[in-house]
Amino acid sequence: MREMKNRVDPLMRRVALILALAFALPVSAAIDIYFLRHGETTWNRAKILQGSISYTDLTARGVRMAEVTAKGMAAAGLHFDRIYTSPYRRARHTAEVLAAGGAGPAPVDDVRLREMCFGRYEGMRYVKGSYPDDNLRIFFEGDAEQYVPQGEGAETFNQVGARLRDFLENEVRPLDGKVTRVLCVAHSLLLRALVREVAGASAPASATKALQRNCCVHAVRYENGRFTLGETGRIFYPVEAFEGKVGPKMVAHRGAGDLTMPEASLPAYSNAVAMANDIVKLDVQFTKDGVAVMGHDVTLKRNMGWNVNIADLTYAEILEKGRFLEGGKPGEQRIVRLDQALAIVKPVPEFWVDFKDGPRFQPEQADKVVAAFAAAGIDLSRVMVATFATAALKDFKERYPQVRRVAHYSVKTKVNVDHVFSYSDELGLYGLNMPVLRRQTSVQDIAALKKRGLWVSLWFVQDAETATCYGESNADAFVTDYVSIVRETLGLGQ
Repeated sequence: MREMKNRVDPLMRRVALILALAFALPVSAAIDIYFLRHGETTWNRAKILQGSISYTDLTARGVRMAEVTAKGMAAAGLHFDRIYTSPYRRARHTAEVLAAGGAGPAPVDDVRLREMCFGRYEGMRYVKGSYPDDNLRIFFEGDAEQYVPQGEGAETFNQVGARLRDFLENEVRPLDGKVTRVLCVAHSLLLRALVREVAGASAPASATKALQRNCCVHAVRYENGRFTLGETGRIFYPVEAFEGKVGPKMVAHRGAGDLTMPEASLPAYSNAVAMANDIVKLDVQFTKDGVAVMGHDVTLKRNMGWNVNIADLTYAEILEKGRFLEGGKPGEQRIVRLDQALAIVKPVPEFWVDFKDGPRFQPEQADKVVAAFAAAGIDLSRVMVATFATAALKDFKERYPQVRRVAHYSVKTKVNVDHVFSYSDELGLYGLNMPVLRRQTSVQDIAALKKRGLWVSLWFVQDAETATCYGESNADAFVTDYVSIVRETLGLGQ
């Protein structure tokens, strides 16, 4: 009996020791990491590649998308101990909205969550069937491994994956035992890299697409020293509420959006951005000393009460004496240079340049405009020359053919489509801006123009009646001062 007891006691002591150690050692708790793509931006809507461009911001619909996502997460019982965000404005704004909606604490920037840099492709369109070249098409439609980065700072998909892995290993892993849930607000290509890094070949096909839905979520769990992929593509908002028809693009005429401030002023251009216009119209004129300034009329009479041509005054003279009228009296706003306007409106996807003083157009004016866009970091693929000035259209056709050309077309009675075709062929036009003030252009005319491959915009769509009349015309754009009225009439939202 004593011999058996001696054998049992060591065994019991060993069991007791193992149990004691088990209870004494800290147990690794799981961390759930949610990666969320930012809300919709104006460039998302226009299918223009943002990449490392940091200043683009959310549309009004993108903000609402983030707000509803915050409510959906709260309803699902999700609250985050930490919120990390890419430093780019579209992601940080989304993170701020989520935090304000109760998702968690104030977001912390982490540069490793930034979007993939596309170098020279940034600012270009990624619409299927019209990519700038096969290299970019391969990235979006083929094997991303075959994509060749081009331009300064351009990244490979492997480089994006490497910095994401660094974030997981050196930021998230040390949080083991300290937090249970983390939110990371980032970008579409980073979410794609996440799936590849964590799941590899076993990732669901829907999560490996280049473009992920705005505000969709991919979940990753860290447990027992390993990262594993969970649910992908989760949406916390009603998709149907944010996927209505896009309709025609809105062209900000003189700074659109229920025009309540002086046209062609700094507040007007800021308003064009805030109202999430797709295109901003820049009415360019040149002062006596060759400075490119913004102004719809050749004279300053209507806007400043000064009946003098802009071209007959120096920039300094206009700046010293000229003030935009507000309520019939001179206010605080002064004339705006082209470079000043571009600094404000550069988040807008596309730009129209209208040479207003056509008879005085000179080729050096075109050179100055092109240089201004280059200085602002805006690729010419985002620019159209849209003007009555035939000399400007011809000059751009010869010297800057990469800039699309849109002719303003004017007629008091019914449009002669045959004449329009002849005119467009002569100038090699990308499109036409057709009048609808007196219903000169019919829905049938628009269909005929588009059948010939022309891009068609309509001027001016200023009220609900006109918007309704042409709402189903398949026109590509509406030129308007009242974008909110037009969008509401067509049920487009922001």
